[in-house]
Amino acid sequence: MADEAALDPGHQVQPDNIDSVITEHGHGEAMKVDGEELKGEAGREFDDVGEGSGRASASDMRSDSDSAIGGVGSYASSTYTIGSSLADEVVEENGRTYHVYKDGKYMLPNDEVELNRLDMQHKMWSITLDGKLHLAPIDPNPQNVLDVATGTGIWAVEFANIYPSARVIGTDLSLIQPEYVPANLQFEIDDAEDEWIFPQKFDYIHGRTLATCFKDPPSIIGKAFEALAPGGYFELQDMCLQTSDDGSMNGTALLEWQTHVKKAASKTGVEWTNVPNYKRWMIEKGFEEVTEVNFRWPSNQWSSIRKERLLGAWTQALVDNGMLESVSTRLFMMKLGWSKVKLDEFLARVNRDTKDPEIKAYSPITVVYGRKPRAA
Repeated sequence: MADEAALDPGHQVQPDNIDSVITEHGHGEAMKVDGEELKGEAGREFDDVGEGSGRASASDMRSDSDSAIGGVGSYASSTYTIGSSLADEVVEENGRTYHVYKDGKYMLPNDEVELNRLDMQHKMWSITLDGKLHLAPIDPNPQNVLDVATGTGIWAVEFANIYPSARVIGTDLSLIQPEYVPANLQFEIDDAEDEWIFPQKFDYIHGRTLATCFKDPPSIIGKAFEALAPGGYFELQDMCLQTSDDGSMNGTALLEWQTHVKKAASKTGVEWTNVPNYKRWMIEKGFEEVTEVNFRWPSNQWSSIRKERLLGAWTQALVDNGMLESVSTRLFMMKLGWSKVKLDEFLARVNRDTKDPEIKAYSPITVVYGRKPRAA
């Protein structure tokens, strides 16, 4: 896959045929597109995650001295490396696991179910961007690249394969990335809200789905500006909570869920509603030629647009693989004081709403990128 993509820099595999939509899927059975199993970037089925999922555990990751997961102290706080006692530790709550480094800073889990969901979400980004990993018109031979809050690391791995000239760093609060990665890629456990003290300047900095991560997004944008080389690009790819243009969400459990999500997130100090401000903040921090591109991820297959119907099918795949539970469990129980029984009963109603084609909900998807002035 990487060799083919290298012929067309900036691109990854082409998305599935947009005339195809999921016709059947669910827990315990393979999801299908027109009778064929729905597969991810690596060709594996997105089915219930369990033994044999192919993902290395944290303890596996820290066992190999040649692993590319390490740390060079890029942020001012300590960077935990292979061999650290934190490398294979997690916080367990209500059947889910969470990062132990700065526990509670990020509210979503880091277990196998969540990693599977994140890889599926990466596939949706690939479909949305027509196979591209980025929209910014970066140099075809970038030298230094940073992926902020890299998550499973799948974007960074693909970027490092496509751009062998680049030295790629992926940072995150959780050690959940694969053990065997391209030689030009390394992962670090770091907090991007700490001071950035990278010794090098970057040609490109990427951040995806960061709306749930930071208390002060403008500060992250400012740090990215300072960390870029003159002429370098910063790109944010993100999403908002769902909305509808025709009022069909009114009075639904889906709308009620999002109201609770916003309330609970506010109690953590992280507002999940900042994406519409990205373009303005980037301009205010000094970026030039700031460009915003918008898309939609429908809640199901209600859209008349073929590509959006495919994305709606993938949204349902996310829901059926724990998206609502991943977002809600810690937030609602810790910040709103809900019981697990109350949460489960409520999410069952929300789940039904996501499948109703009469509820024409969608997640607004936004890509914003800008260039640091060459004279800066």
